[in-house]
Amino acid sequence: MKQPGDEFTIDIFNKPGPGRPRKATAKSAAQRAKEYRDRQRARKFNFLRGNRNEAA
Repeated sequence: MKQPGDEFTIDIFNKPGPGRPRKATAKSAAQRAKEYRDRQRARKFNFLRGNRNEAA
């Protein structure tokens, strides 16, 4: 164990794990897929609304 005043020794038990930290608002794969399908569907029928510049 590390002494309270020791600033130079690395503490091996409190090191962060590998990779990015998890987000509290993470979405499931099903939620991301549904949003992707919704965006594709909206983009497909965007020409019907008259927004031709956005459908590029």
